[in-house]
Amino acid sequence: MRVLFISQYFPPETGAAPARALHFARSLAALGHEVTVVTGLPNHPSGVIRPEFRGTRRKSETLDGIRIERVWLYATPRKNAWTRLWNHLSFACAALPAALGASRPDVVLATTPPLFHGITAWLVSRLRRAPLVLDVRDDWPHAAIALGEMRDGFVARVLAAISRFLQVRAHRVVVVTPGMRVRIEDRGIEDARLTLITNGADTELFRPAAESSNGEPSAMEAARFTVLYAGTHGLVHGMEALMDAAERLKDRSEIRFLLVGDGVAKAELERRAREQQLQHVEFRPSEPPERLVETIRAADVCVATTRAGQFYGETIPVKLFDYLACGRPVVAAVTGDAADVVERSGGGVVVEPGNGGALAEALVELAGKPERRRELGRAGPPFVEANYSRHAAGARLETVLREVERAAHGRDVPNRPAGLYAMVRRLLDIMIAGGALLVLSPVFAIIALAIRFDSPGPVLFRQRRSGRRSSEFTILKFRTMKVGTPDLASHLMGPGSSRVTRLGGFLRRTSLDELPQLWNVLKGDMTIVGPRPALYNQYDLIGMRQAVSVDALKPGITGWAQVNGRDDIPMERKVELDRTYLEHLTPGFDLFILFRTVVVLFSRRGVY
Repeated sequence: MRVLFISQYFPPETGAAPARALHFARSLAALGHEVTVVTGLPNHPSGVIRPEFRGTRRKSETLDGIRIERVWLYATPRKNAWTRLWNHLSFACAALPAALGASRPDVVLATTPPLFHGITAWLVSRLRRAPLVLDVRDDWPHAAIALGEMRDGFVARVLAAISRFLQVRAHRVVVVTPGMRVRIEDRGIEDARLTLITNGADTELFRPAAESSNGEPSAMEAARFTVLYAGTHGLVHGMEALMDAAERLKDRSEIRFLLVGDGVAKAELERRAREQQLQHVEFRPSEPPERLVETIRAADVCVATTRAGQFYGETIPVKLFDYLACGRPVVAAVTGDAADVVERSGGGVVVEPGNGGALAEALVELAGKPERRRELGRAGPPFVEANYSRHAAGARLETVLREVERAAHGRDVPNRPAGLYAMVRRLLDIMIAGGALLVLSPVFAIIALAIRFDSPGPVLFRQRRSGRRSSEFTILKFRTMKVGTPDLASHLMGPGSSRVTRLGGFLRRTSLDELPQLWNVLKGDMTIVGPRPALYNQYDLIGMRQAVSVDALKPGITGWAQVNGRDDIPMERKVELDRTYLEHLTPGFDLFILFRTVVVLFSRRGVY
């Protein structure tokens, strides 16, 4: 499978976004897939392009079997709304020709935010006829509004529209926390298109240190009790509580605070440390993973913080997984999903977000209880390995991409019918569908006007269906249901459903709502006679048809099951009838089904 992965951030940049992108790409490449990453010249989070990449507008590399295409983007250490906008837009524009120049992908994968290169990924997916999978790391712009970085005004509404545009059009949306999944589903993205793949730790790298043969503590441990914060110093991370705790413990000379990382909040944290003369607080720049793991192992306690508030309960700091995987005890000033991870792991203590006093008390308590620290430390590694390893996340992503690729391109099953009859049948489909569309155009116009007058909403109803080889296509119908009705199979609605409009009942009884499918026949997605197409989310029906190879057939406007009970018969009986049609596929059988269709056309039986 050829995967095109568009991510603005990628190592050697540091932080959660580059780490997630790298591990996804590595996992897919290790599983034998051809992975191309389109990313920007490394500059995050400092905003300064790294020296080895300066003076170039594009650079190609290979890393662990991954082809990496780095493109120019506007970068500056001055962080404001305009510089961020230009940074994001410039990458989105520069990434388009690089992505289109790559090998034709089977799947396009994009990770957001930023949102603008999601548009790039969507364009590539359309032009290359490849399905789009969207990895949503943060729920923008809603996260930015919750952070206070953006007002809920015109710009936020534009970004929200872009976000929804991408999520609606993506074949699958990957989210990183349970809370984010609930929030996005509440906005109308159906659960079947949402997949949870949390962040995690590279457990091959982040693992406990081997115990020394003499059992003596390290030089860092022997000197002072070290409290480590390792990660992005951003607005979302609520590090003010950590500084509050450091101020409360400034007279405890044996406790030192080590803050490793970069970010937009770092300058303010350093200024506060200077003004309050917090000599026991040390700042270090971001470290590559190979060095960071040693720093984590040498710490006595590791700290993770977020701000207080509902939104922050839907975030899980990635550093939590690294801490736990290295076997270090954790004090987490977090809530919601992150607090649940710490509590389930048994590897840490949870305190109230934003409460520097509670954080200081927890640190002092652990400083005086080495056995308690060892107990917490032992619990973390097996928990992360079982639940949050990057290897498991990569395998889950591969499963998602395979499912999406199969839905878009279909199973490897021989088409039925084949040979001369297939050619004749296709020719007849074109002639019948084209002629019917022309002759029935006045009927189309009358029905369209009637629908407009009958109920608010569009004339045509578009819906994802499973077609030949189980690949998805978009079916057209005259709208018979009220706007906002969920995607339900007809047999789940029942007779007299309140979701059906007044005119819709008549259209469904007479099957006039199916007339726009003549266009699907003309396009080649459907045929006149064949099994009715299942909804994309009727996984049980799709699976049963795959088991007997019924998906070797094109779906039809009418079929053997349609003229033998339609929506009245159970699913198993439908599949049995579909299989009978497959096994007795002949021109004579097709003509007989067409005759039976005329007989039952105006019957109310089995139509909901």
